[in-house]
Amino acid sequence: MFLNIFFNEIKYWFNRPALYIYAIVFFMIGMLISAASAGIFDAISVTTGSSKIVNSPMAVLGAFAAPASILIFFYPSIIGSTISRDYESQIHTILYSYPFSKANYLTAKFLSGFFIVNVVIVAIFIAVSLGFILPGTNQDIVNPFDLKSYLDAYFIIILPNLFLYSSIIFGVVTFTRNVYVGFISVIIIVIIEALLEGLFSNPDNRFIAALLDPSGLSASNYYTRYWTVSEQNELYLPLGELLIYNRLIFISFGSLVLLSIYKIFSFSQNAFTFSFNKKDSKRLTKSNFGGITKVNLPKITIDFSFKNEIKKLWNLSNIDFLYIVKSWSFISIVILALLFNLIGLSELGNVFGTPTYPRTWKMLQAGATFTLFINVATFLFAANLLHRSRTSNVNQLIDTTPTPNWILLGSKFLAIVKMQLVLLSLIMISGILFQTYSGYYDFEIAHYLYELIFLSLISYVIWALLSFLIQTLITDRYVGIFIMIVLFIGIPLLSLAGVEQSILKYNAGTGFSYSDMDGYGSSVNRFFLYKIYWLSLGLVFFILTYLFYFRGLPSSFKERISIAVSRFKGKYPKFLALLMLIFLSSGGYIYYETNVLNKRTSSKERELQTVEWEKKYKKYENYSQPRIVSVKVDVNLFPKTLDADASGTYITVNKTSTVIDSLFLNHNDAISTFKFDKETDLVLEDTLYNFDVYRLKKSLYPGDSLKLSFTVKNKPNTSIRKNSSVVNNGTFINNSLFPTFGYPGGELTDDKTREKYDLPPNKLKPYPSDSTALGNTYISKDADWIDFETTVSTSKDQIAIAPGYLQKEWIEGDRRYFNYKMDSKILNFYAFNSGKYEIAQDKWNDVNLEIYYHKDHDYNLDRMMKGMKAALEYCSTNFSPYQHKQLRIIEFPRTAGGFAQSFPNTVPFSEDIGFIAKVDDSEEGGNDYAFFVTVHEVAHQWWAHQVIGADVLGSTMLSESLSEYVSLKVIEQVNGKKKMRKFLKRSLDEYLTSRTFERKRENALMYNDGQGYIHYQKGSLIFYALSDYIGEKTLNKALSKYVKKVAFQEPPYTTSIDLVNHIKEVTPDSLNYLIKDMFETITLYQNRVVETKSEKLDNGKYKVDIEFKVSKYRNNEKGRAFYGEEERDSITYQSDDMKKPEYSVFLKDYIDIGIFGEDNDEKEIELYLKKHKISKIHNKISIIVDQEPIEVGIDPYNKLIDTNSEDNRMKIEK
Repeated sequence: MFLNIFFNEIKYWFNRPALYIYAIVFFMIGMLISAASAGIFDAISVTTGSSKIVNSPMAVLGAFAAPASILIFFYPSIIGSTISRDYESQIHTILYSYPFSKANYLTAKFLSGFFIVNVVIVAIFIAVSLGFILPGTNQDIVNPFDLKSYLDAYFIIILPNLFLYSSIIFGVVTFTRNVYVGFISVIIIVIIEALLEGLFSNPDNRFIAALLDPSGLSASNYYTRYWTVSEQNELYLPLGELLIYNRLIFISFGSLVLLSIYKIFSFSQNAFTFSFNKKDSKRLTKSNFGGITKVNLPKITIDFSFKNEIKKLWNLSNIDFLYIVKSWSFISIVILALLFNLIGLSELGNVFGTPTYPRTWKMLQAGATFTLFINVATFLFAANLLHRSRTSNVNQLIDTTPTPNWILLGSKFLAIVKMQLVLLSLIMISGILFQTYSGYYDFEIAHYLYELIFLSLISYVIWALLSFLIQTLITDRYVGIFIMIVLFIGIPLLSLAGVEQSILKYNAGTGFSYSDMDGYGSSVNRFFLYKIYWLSLGLVFFILTYLFYFRGLPSSFKERISIAVSRFKGKYPKFLALLMLIFLSSGGYIYYETNVLNKRTSSKERELQTVEWEKKYKKYENYSQPRIVSVKVDVNLFPKTLDADASGTYITVNKTSTVIDSLFLNHNDAISTFKFDKETDLVLEDTLYNFDVYRLKKSLYPGDSLKLSFTVKNKPNTSIRKNSSVVNNGTFINNSLFPTFGYPGGELTDDKTREKYDLPPNKLKPYPSDSTALGNTYISKDADWIDFETTVSTSKDQIAIAPGYLQKEWIEGDRRYFNYKMDSKILNFYAFNSGKYEIAQDKWNDVNLEIYYHKDHDYNLDRMMKGMKAALEYCSTNFSPYQHKQLRIIEFPRTAGGFAQSFPNTVPFSEDIGFIAKVDDSEEGGNDYAFFVTVHEVAHQWWAHQVIGADVLGSTMLSESLSEYVSLKVIEQVNGKKKMRKFLKRSLDEYLTSRTFERKRENALMYNDGQGYIHYQKGSLIFYALSDYIGEKTLNKALSKYVKKVAFQEPPYTTSIDLVNHIKEVTPDSLNYLIKDMFETITLYQNRVVETKSEKLDNGKYKVDIEFKVSKYRNNEKGRAFYGEEERDSITYQSDDMKKPEYSVFLKDYIDIGIFGEDNDEKEIELYLKKHKISKIHNKISIIVDQEPIEVGIDPYNKLIDTNSEDNRMKIEK
């Protein structure tokens, strides 16, 4: 009987068009994913980069798993329907009378559905493999077909997941007899996976998240997370023990689910149901002859007035609304949404383990996690309400009532909107509760209501309007839900296929963003314009929904069209015409503003323009140009109109030894004028690239000066396009507003893309050993050190700030003017701020300290003042005197970016990276990043504004890495070693993770290409470790000597080689290997404790035995590992039970070995910490300590670049 049932199900599916539709749809999805990754759309979109092989084992898993994860939404209609169909067709009572066992029945039903899903997966398998080799793909990034990559993905990830999810969904549908409940189960599974994925982002939680992630992807990522590009391109998926345990756990769980189904299932059982108001059931006895009763029927007056129809609409919507909110589906969605929101709130603005104060905009930001849940609920319940009567078999009864279609349809839509409002209100309620829990009572209720109701709701309504149309046109609600999910996920991805304009992507457009300083700024006007456009189309869809809405028995689509045509009369053509007019006129206006009035450039056009730019103008790259020596500018900021204009003069000098006869002026697309004080001819004016060439009538000889006068004014702002950086409160504009001399660069970096356009390989910056490349800093190519003066005007109620010292302040009319002048030369790098500021003031020695801040952001002013003082003290003591008499921090809105930037004596500082940090000073709290970022930026007054590197490889090590080093040393004094370990471990994780995304090459620190993960994260680790090895005072002495040599240096500028040479001078011979490992190569460690135990001695002390391994290897620029350039450079270790030996670069390293105990408060204390010289991979050591040990560690504070920092410590066996 098993085979009969099994083959009957298989035959049923192969006779249904649905199977072929599923197979074709997923075949297309699979092929689209793989073909897109291989560059099939390169002709109409940006060229695919060449750094990664797109069909490597890891990439195949991604391409295979993506459509397979979408397929899970069809499990209920495939696997669940194998058994629910027997109930829906009402043949189960007959079928269950046949002589077969429930084992045969359940097994055949489950395996038949399992087999059908695998048929679709085979289609995906074929599609993915074919997509990589389609004509038009970039075969340079495609390897030959490798069957093992596909089989690994299938047997390790896809098949176990299919078994697990199929088991769960089969059980749910079997006992509820409801495919819809199975679909809700899918939603819950997907959300749980996302929840665990979020948990995986925290390094401390990765092991447990990997073990508990049902998809197995987190377990796989546990091993591949730090794989370099080379490893990603070449290695197969690792079948590590954690991944094996994960797979065994969930295969066992799936088997347990199936066994439970078998045990519980009975042919005579009823469907499981859940109800909040269960009542005792009583048997009803029918009495046919109990007597004759006279019934007086009430008189009914039928009222079809519009007022009564509206009342009916509202009452019916309440019925549908209560149906939604009482359903377990809705309750499940709410619980999961609140859980996600709670996680978002708990990690609120978390930076270095420190959260922020729960400002209302932060609560709303955390509530963005509700977006997915609200849309999923909209798609689900739109389907459920529209198909509810037919599912319950009461549609013919409802359809005969004298209720107009618009009421039946409108009540359902109104119920959906009410549901959306309830979910949005939960964001506000949870936000207020969290604020109260946190002791924060500035709730800003109006802000909540404005954003949730007036801004957010409209987007959900627009999706609901489309969902109603889809569900009305398609009679299968599950197919309708699938279409909506595909549209919701797929529409944003249209950009990959070259569809970039928002007016072509449903419900797209500019978003809105909020800042405490600037509110919503100008973003709201653009947002509403796009929403009017899409809402008008959505209402058109709703009219079409009404026209195609049918009552009675299902009709053919042809008949439904004729019904729709017959209904299309009276007011409906007028409504439709009006809405189409609004849609087309608003869309036309948006198109005019974004394509005609303002030029729109697609990503492909930008790529082609970049190619043409280089071909036309790179030839001028090495032409000598005058250097700016003095800047005097007048800047006028207009916060009310969001405009800016400026005028200024550059004094330039020919500092070269050659005669200059041509000037190359590079500027932005603002309205500008330029005038030289010597006669020139405008030879070329390129309005596309904003690049002008002037011919001097009288050449500029060495030492000659030239004056440039210019004016700049932004183009008029429009409803959609804002052409200036001015905001209502908190403007931050840098000197990119003004023109520069020479060829500024800006070329394609990917060599394969360059080859496609017949461009030579791009070597990026030259090496620091190239003495011909030291004429420019990496900050500016047309200036060295300049004199600077500016006058800034702004609104009367605002303060304007720029580098320099305030010489004069005055008011004219409704304008307020500030004149600043710097008393010493600075880099050609400056900015302007304006806002309604409060001012906090203090002093350090004779330096005036000021913080310009938003009135409600006074939480951390003392920490920032403390940071300024600490940085000034540390740098002045250890390196050189501070060059200015003043230091200012100026707050700017988060909408301009979440960063701080150091200009001469002036540090613009975003509102959300310190001003609202909620710092926990306890040992368990995170790092005080308000203090940390302040120290880092103040350190730039030395490392960038005194010492500036040439525009060559490694230059950012001199500024960013050393500023980061200063901040680490300063906060170490404040936070202690335990918090420092957290910080270093996080920096290590960020470095190892970021390098996996490297698009071109990773160089050693002293040759870095300017990548942030190298000069920030790795640089901080390197210099911190170096200070530990050679001593902080020794390192700082070398840095001080270096500063004295190169501070305020004229060309040729200093390089990383010069700095490293100074460090070499003070590094002992025994530690010279550090220079090579830290600066000259990419060296990584694999340090781990193997085993440890302790024994109490007779004298009361403890003997601690530690077995550990130390090894290190090097990477080339593509991430390929090697163990030394010469044979003597590598060593090996292999025990009797090891199949393969372990390798290491030759070791003569000093490594920290630590033993830790606990004090009376159970806080960690150091019992032993000392560097040991390690010369072999496998090591055993015994150490005597005075107190009972708890834990041991090899490099316990994670100072070295270790690819697995989790196994550096181990609890001691008792």
